[in-house]
Amino acid sequence: MHEQLKFLIELQDIDSVVLSAAERIEQLPRTLRQYQAPLKEANDALQKSRTKYEALNKKKKDCDMRLDEVQDKISKMKSRAAEIKTNKEYEAHLREIEGFEKSIVTVEDEILVIMEEIESFEKNVKDEEMKVKSAEDDYRKQEKRLGEDQEKLKTELDQHKAKRDQYTSRIDKDYYKQYMVLLKRLGDKAVVETKNEVCLGCHTNIPPQLFNDIKRSEKIYTCFYCKRFLYYLPPAPPEEKSGDNQPEA
Repeated sequence: MHEQLKFLIELQDIDSVVLSAAERIEQLPRTLRQYQAPLKEANDALQKSRTKYEALNKKKKDCDMRLDEVQDKISKMKSRAAEIKTNKEYEAHLREIEGFEKSIVTVEDEILVIMEEIESFEKNVKDEEMKVKSAEDDYRKQEKRLGEDQEKLKTELDQHKAKRDQYTSRIDKDYYKQYMVLLKRLGDKAVVETKNEVCLGCHTNIPPQLFNDIKRSEKIYTCFYCKRFLYYLPPAPPEEKSGDNQPEA
């Protein structure tokens, strides 16, 4: 095979590895974002539980204040009982006190319900905090793993780029320029095999004479249709069949 064609094939193999490593490095942040979703969901659920928990505590605090106010009113009203002169006024005064005392029972019942809800949501908050911690731990582990993968890939990429520089320095400038133009235009292989008088890049038939010239590998040829560099690989020799054919004694 023509020496420059060998270099081009080797360069293409290196470029495939370089491209694959670069794509994997680019994919890593997207992979990490996948692990952010469970963490975000856990944090959102925790925030909802905390918001509800805080709202219930505020509601209880408001009820406690209402209860204190009513009890204060009852206390003041009872202290004024001695000032009442007539039975009618005294009866009205007692009914008013009784009304406030009933409202105390209503508020106390409301406080009991709120306290049960607070107890329930307090448990929910603790459960959600555990879920957040678990999601955070998982995220940190994945972040560390992907960070290690990234460093490893970058090292490999640098090594392959250095190897690429060695090959490009050995390739004729015109061939290299043509190779790069093909690579950018086609987005895949710039050097392809030809087999059975067909270009395996664009699958176009190759004239018999050109196919014979490519097989001789004395020069570098390109496909007349897609312009890719073409090479020919001779068929592998048939494997020897194992059997019982032993020489006669």
